[in-house]
Amino acid sequence: MEIKRDMRPPEYRYWKQLMDHLQGDATTFFNGKFIYPRQLEIHLPGNHLKPCDLHCPHCAGRYVQKDLGTWEMDALELLNKLQGKIPFHIYGGNYTEPLLNPYFMTFLHTTKRYSNHFGIHTSGVLLQQLEDQLGWLSELNRISTDMVDYLSVSLDAGFPWSWAKTKGHRQEELFNQIIRGLKTAVDIRNSVGKGHALRLCYLISPFSDSPENFGAIVNIAREIGVDSLRFSIPFAPYNQSFEKVREYKRDREVPMTDVYEQRLAPYLSKSEDEKPYIFYTGPEFTDIDKFDFKHCVYCYYQITYGADGYVYKCSTTASPTMAMARLGKVTGDLDEFHQLLEANANPDWNAFTCFSKGGRCNRMGLEINRMYAYLRNGAVPAAKEKVW
Repeated sequence: MEIKRDMRPPEYRYWKQLMDHLQGDATTFFNGKFIYPRQLEIHLPGNHLKPCDLHCPHCAGRYVQKDLGTWEMDALELLNKLQGKIPFHIYGGNYTEPLLNPYFMTFLHTTKRYSNHFGIHTSGVLLQQLEDQLGWLSELNRISTDMVDYLSVSLDAGFPWSWAKTKGHRQEELFNQIIRGLKTAVDIRNSVGKGHALRLCYLISPFSDSPENFGAIVNIAREIGVDSLRFSIPFAPYNQSFEKVREYKRDREVPMTDVYEQRLAPYLSKSEDEKPYIFYTGPEFTDIDKFDFKHCVYCYYQITYGADGYVYKCSTTASPTMAMARLGKVTGDLDEFHQLLEANANPDWNAFTCFSKGGRCNRMGLEINRMYAYLRNGAVPAAKEKVW
């Protein structure tokens, strides 16, 4: 699948982010020099009783084992010992919802204590409730430093009834609760005059792919005043064979991407200065037929603390189902963590170890690893792929 039009803002251009982190030095890869990754992704283990409130049919971790550990104090100890050496801390989950976790605000405070930036990926269901009970959104705004910090909400529908079907939940009214939480977050930022970015994601399901849904969410995004709204077709869940994923590409991604882009055309931004910036990323950014590389350099971009209490090479493999990508147990010991980073930067790791067991890269990993393959082979990307 060719990249027809790359509308991604700078926050979604991952190879450039990596090069910025490495100060433009492409000789860094596997040269034996120790280097911290750009970001640490932390999958907090829900509330230890359940991983998530929702049951989205398109969840990336739908088919993986969903173990929950109790390792938060070790991870907090590590963040304090790192003292800011990893610039970005991303809080999301392969199968977990970070807002459920009782330690979450402590993690965020520790992130900001050392002038790091946070990124939060959530369904948004608990935002308003946490603000009402704990002043959570007010506190999040207070500790944020600029728009590099961000809160990203995956809403995935334009109406309560389509949201409930898209999210596998019976309580349609939760949709309106999410909207209230988003509006509260924006109102807090407007009243203070500073704060983190607010992003909306819309994973297009058959329940929410109508022109009416698209128009409704665009109106909501504009009325609330979020910073961006990204539309995309959800990629196939992990822990499936590549042939199964190709079936998904054939049956859903290929026939529907042009349809959705045409339906969205009236709403898509013409300039990155627009707010909210509304854009569509096609399935070509996760195309199963682009997994044609052997080496993995994602280790320079990220390492992941999985919800089960193990450290993984990346966020997409962070489940007991992908134990082959484990580097060791979550640790608060800095020397042990350094050993995990060194193990992650293993030049002999073969990406087919993941591919053969139903693991594959996300958008970030695919872009970075393909670009490295081009550089390693001494080739220049084809014109259609120079966007990377």
